[in-house]
This record gives sequence, structure tokens and C-alpha cells, in this order.
Amino acid sequence: MIAMEKKEDKVLDVFLRTIRRYDMIRKGDSIMVALSGGPDSVSLFDLFYRIRADWKLNIHLVHVNHSLRGEASDRDQMFAERFARELKMPISIKKIDVEKFSKDHRLSLEEAGRECRLQFFKEEGVRLGISKVALGHHRDDQAETVLFRLIRGTGLRGLGGMKPVSDWQNLTLIRPLIEFGKEMLQDYVRDRKLTYCVDGSNAQTHFMRNRIRHQLIPYLERHYNPRMKTALAHLADTVALDLAFIEDLALKHYPKIVRKRKGFLITLKKKKFLAEPEALRFRILQKAIRELDPDSELTYFHWDEIRKALERNAERFEIHIPAETSVSFERKEIILKKPGADKTEQYRYELPLGGKVRIKEKGLEFVAEAFEQRIYKEDRQDKTCGIFDLDKITFPIIIRNRREGDAFQPLGLPFPKKLKDFLISRKVASYDKNAMPLFLSGTEIFWVYGVEISEKFKVSHKTRRFLKISKIA
Repeated sequence: MIAMEKKEDKVLDVFLRTIRRYDMIRKGDSIMVALSGGPDSVSLFDLFYRIRADWKLNIHLVHVNHSLRGEASDRDQMFAERFARELKMPISIKKIDVEKFSKDHRLSLEEAGRECRLQFFKEEGVRLGISKVALGHHRDDQAETVLFRLIRGTGLRGLGGMKPVSDWQNLTLIRPLIEFGKEMLQDYVRDRKLTYCVDGSNAQTHFMRNRIRHQLIPYLERHYNPRMKTALAHLADTVALDLAFIEDLALKHYPKIVRKRKGFLITLKKKKFLAEPEALRFRILQKAIRELDPDSELTYFHWDEIRKALERNAERFEIHIPAETSVSFERKEIILKKPGADKTEQYRYELPLGGKVRIKEKGLEFVAEAFEQRIYKEDRQDKTCGIFDLDKITFPIIIRNRREGDAFQPLGLPFPKKLKDFLISRKVASYDKNAMPLFLSGTEIFWVYGVEISEKFKVSHKTRRFLKISKIA
């Protein structure tokens, strides 16, 4: 009896050490504990149940019926209901057709099951006001995950395995059993005389993860390393440490490289980006992609294509990352955007002589002033201020963005050209073209703001009255 208690105490000690090491919970926390009904989740709950008074924990059980095994799935649900009822614990249960979700969203059953579980946990978390979920993953699961990802192809993030603490859409996922081996947990449920149910699908080898668990890892343990699971788990730990260092470094460099961040668009300074070591470039680009879309992932294939394009100094390049994010180059910039980044609603404003107007779509304000003497030394570098021949302008001045068929006669050119071609020739970034303010006298564009004034409206030696349009700081 004493030996058994010591074994139980050792398990509890490891559990508490893991919680403290990764700062998983605080006293007074509310936690959802995922209960599948298997020995791992039952052990997880039991350990939380044992410390609940000392830590003043509010525990709420959650169970998902995946509907993948017919009556067996329903039996697991009934077990979870009975388990909670006997212990007078609150429980939330949801039955989901994971197979249908898998087909509808073109996901594997494993991916679909994970997505459904997390979505349910998120919904319940919002309803209950709980943002923390405890999951029953242990060290053997970690080893299988690393090997699974290695076989499919992965980078450092994949080799880092499952994090002890991670975030998913405002949920904090904690894995307090991540330092336990499967055998230790099996001994624990037996010594504590805990009841549980067995998921029969865990033995079905048509699932790749199950083949890794029941065939590949045992083979590697017999023929190569009897401590294979421990070695893989340690690999995940050391890779996670290195990855955390690299990502922290990338985080510090990232603000210096971002040029613009707005809505569905992020642009990076190409020259500064290229000055970074390649490992940081990859992480910086990955961070920008995830900032736009947390579900997007920069794969090695896409990174290799981007890297090659940068090496050949391609001025024009575009590639689409999974989950609808695109990466493209335009001379001095790397542009990341989601669909809708280029979409700009049409706008139109009027600017009277002596008046002001604010262009809310661009966050710019302009003033128009008249002068009867030469008011400036010509400075072509200031593109935020325009000087024009007042007698050639019809009022009120129209300020609008681009329309199909627009034409413009640039300074020094004897004839107009398509505005689209002019903007391309001036290498105006694609994401700026549709929202750029254009100044019109009647139906003629006399100023492409920030780029060029029109030949027809320029000041000459014959000019007697001057119009100055400037941006208000």
C-alpha cells in the first residue's frame, strides 16, 4: 500500500512540476478538461481533481462524440456523462459528424476531428467564460507526432512537436501530461483503480498515426533504439528551444523590415529583408504571413520558390500560399496580401478654391490657395505639394480615385497616355493604384498625387495667377 502511494505521489509530483515549469495554471483558474474517456484523459482529470482544492480550481469537463464508430462512439459519450454525474462535475458534450466535416472541408479525418474539437472548445469557452483547455497528450503522443511530421515532410516547427502551452484563437491549450510516458499513465489508472473506456479505432492500422504507433515505432525500438520514443520526445524539446530563440530574434528584427501594415496588406522593405540571414528571412516572412492569416503556412516549397526569385533579383514575382495569401515583389518591396487587399470603394470629393477637404479613404487632407505672384522656387522633389496655372483650372476641383479608361498627360509629354500604363512606367505599387487620389479640372486629370503633374496645367512664363494645392500635416 505504501509503495503504491509512493508511485501515485511520484506521478502527482511530475504533474505539479510540469504545471509549474511551463506556468500552465494559476490558483483560482477555471479550466476545461477534455475527457475522451480513455486512460490518458481520465488520468488527466484525476490529477486535476486531486489538486483542485489546494489550487482553488473551477473544473468543467468537455467531451466530443466524433460519430466515427457508431455505437462505440455513443458508449464513450455515455461513459463521459456517467463519469461526470457520479463525481458531480459539470460537463459539456457535443455530437459532431466528423466524417461529413472532413469531406466538406477536404481534410483528413484526423485534421477534421482536431478542428471540430477545437471549435467546440472555443464555443464552450466563450459561453462559460473559460479560455484554458487541458488536453491529455503525453510523451508517447509527442514522439508519434514528431515521426508523423518527419515522414510527411516538415521544418523546425514540425520537429518541435506539440508545445506544452500554445494558443489557438483566444484559447490557451495546456498539456500537463507531456512529460509522462504511456506506461506511467497506465500504471497510474491501475493503481488508482480508475475506470475508463478503450477507443477501438486506436488499433486500426489504416490510420497513418496508428501504423506509426503499432508498427513503425516498435520496429525502430527493436532494431535501432529501445528508447526511440524518449529520443524523439527529447528531439522535440531541443528543437523547440532553438526555434524559440530564432523566432524571438526574428520578432526583434521584424518591425525594422515592415514598411506598411493595413487591413489585408503587409509590405516589407526588400533591401533590409535581404540583409538578414536566411533563417531569419524565413521566420520574418512566416510572421508576416501569419499576421495576415493565422491559418496560412509558409511551406518549404513556397519558400524555395521565393528564395530563388530573390536570388535572381526578380522585380516581378507572385506566388500563392495555402489559405489564400499571396507573396509578390515590386522593385523595392515584398508584398503580402489576402483577397480584398486591392479592393477600394470608389470615392469622389470636391475642393473649392480657398477651401479644404479630407479624403477619408486615404487619411489625407488638402487645401487649395490662390496667389497672384510667383510663390516658389521650383522643387520637383516635394510630391505632396502641387503648383499649377490657376487660369487653366475649372472649379470646384474634383478629387477621386482611378476609373477604367482614365488618361493622363505627364509633364514633358506632348500627348496623353493611359493612366494605367503611366502608373506601371512609374513603378507605382499595385496596392496603391486603386486608392491613389487624382485631381481633375472638369474631366481632365491635372495631378496624380505623389507622382506627377500634367503638362497641360503646368506653370509657365505666361502664368499670371498660381494655384497651390498642399497636404495639411
